[in-house]
Amino acid sequence: MKNIAIMAMAAVLSMGIAEAKDNGTVTVTPASQDADAANGGVIYSLPKTMLRIRVEAEVTMKKVGPYYKYSNKYLNLTDVVTEDSKRWKLSKVTIETYGKANESQMYKISGSGMPAVLLNSNGILAGINTEKAEQRVKHRRANVEEDNSNNELPVLSFDDVRLDRSVLTKTSTAAMAEEAALTIYKLREKRMSLLGGEDATILNDEGSYNKVFEELDKMERQFVSLFAGKVEKVKVVKYYDVEPGATSMNSIVLFRFSETDGFMDAMDITGKPVYVDMEFGGAKVNSYDENSKLRKQNPLSGLRYVIPGTVKVKIIDRNILLTEKEIECAQSGRVATLPIEMLMGGYSIKLNTVSGALVGVEKEKNPVERKK
Repeated sequence: MKNIAIMAMAAVLSMGIAEAKDNGTVTVTPASQDADAANGGVIYSLPKTMLRIRVEAEVTMKKVGPYYKYSNKYLNLTDVVTEDSKRWKLSKVTIETYGKANESQMYKISGSGMPAVLLNSNGILAGINTEKAEQRVKHRRANVEEDNSNNELPVLSFDDVRLDRSVLTKTSTAAMAEEAALTIYKLREKRMSLLGGEDATILNDEGSYNKVFEELDKMERQFVSLFAGKVEKVKVVKYYDVEPGATSMNSIVLFRFSETDGFMDAMDITGKPVYVDMEFGGAKVNSYDENSKLRKQNPLSGLRYVIPGTVKVKIIDRNILLTEKEIECAQSGRVATLPIEMLMGGYSIKLNTVSGALVGVEKEKNPVERKK
């Protein structure tokens, strides 16, 4: 059965090559070796595999209420904010990848039998004789925050509390606190009155009741915050882009982090370091490197793609592993080729624009007639 399968594949390839002879010529050459590379063909690039580290943190912000000293006396509250503070903690780290054009791996496809060449927005080869590129994920620019524009945290204040004249005209903080507490009790009495007291018949529909109760609850929360203080939790997301090399990298400081100041620059030693470690594995299939002596003696020809290697990425908070992931990486792989005849013989070829790997090769159902 294996021999039959091999013979069948050989027959398909030979048919493709036979067709190619009637469809003109195609050449693929390094763009760096073409003095007029910008004309007479299509230039494509193989990708560099880039890492985008998404780091999510949560900051708990606390603001002391102006009357916190009287919270127990007037409202019997004990669990209150007693000092302003910000406390940061890392909550989630994920590793994403995307492709960046490798300027040292650029090639020109030209000839009278030019195939349909599909590039992504970065000029990376996505396919030959295929209608659609692989689905690409839009990545955010590095070091932007999802929930807070301009890297600013919300400012906690009590400006939203509508203090009436009875509070504002008092001449001491203690008197103002007492009057604010009386306002809270009045709001509670009003709610009870609407529920079953003399004011219960004023509102004759459920919608009106709900609106009034929502407003009473909101006002009460605002006045209570003058005593209990305010607590707000905010999610902050940062992105860090990292370009893997061709060899392992250990204990590279990605950023520093502080429980009081949050994200800090990698060079700011007042924060605790968060590291990125990368352990590389070579291509799983043997192929000479383009720069090797053997490859120079037998130069590549045909459509270049990548046999990717692997990278095991670890994100470490001092000595605590936050996350790890093994990815396919173009930089630790090898450049390989497909026969030039397959570009002219009615084949649909798809490539991964992140790792440069060959995704699939299929015989076109309705190959396009190319100019001779």
